[in-house]
Amino acid sequence: MFNLLDILFPKTCFSCGDWGEYLCTDCLNKIKEKRERICPVCCRPAIYGITHPVCRRKYTLDGLTTVFSYTGLVKRIIKKLKFNFVFDVNKLLSELLITSLGEDQQFTRICRQSPGLVPVPLHSSRERWRGFNQAELLGKEIAQSLGINFNPKLLIRIKNTNVQSLLSKAERQKNIKEAFIVNPKCLIHNPRFILFDDVWTSGSTLREAGKVLKKGGAKFVWGLTLAS
Repeated sequence: MFNLLDILFPKTCFSCGDWGEYLCTDCLNKIKEKRERICPVCCRPAIYGITHPVCRRKYTLDGLTTVFSYTGLVKRIIKKLKFNFVFDVNKLLSELLITSLGEDQQFTRICRQSPGLVPVPLHSSRERWRGFNQAELLGKEIAQSLGINFNPKLLIRIKNTNVQSLLSKAERQKNIKEAFIVNPKCLIHNPRFILFDDVWTSGSTLREAGKVLKKGGAKFVWGLTLAS
């Protein structure tokens, strides 16, 4: 279909610069999936990403799936969405993630149990400045593709935290502590959730958000990120 925007603002490949798409076929084939899964508590290798029994506590994440390494081309694409406001990149990212997840047997089993997908929220002031929440944009696409419920309002970020990527591991944990609450207008009817964020670095954000969901009544919370 004819698209005037493609003429006024033509798409070019993020990697090689060829015209037509944000990621041409040749460069798409260069993206390497992250096959090794880690425990979301200790960050050491774990079968299928399931939390180690010795790491498991009442409010810990039950596991983690992360698809790509946050380097090179993948890092460039995610930053285009977060900081350059290239909104339609979210469809490309979600398609890459869904294609990879199709081969993950553990994640497929989780989706068969009809969880809700919850994106990690931004603080309202940051979302107003940016105009969108990248985790929410991506999460909506992912939930639709997986055929599961999307719950973008279940968590609220009440603390306007500093940018996590600029902090040390210890500073990140302190920075994100008590940053989220369960929306008092929402009831947790479904006890199973996939908690989504774009990038896993130290894991502090996803762990804190998962803890809040479990304290609010969730029985199962699985972390999902595009990259780490």
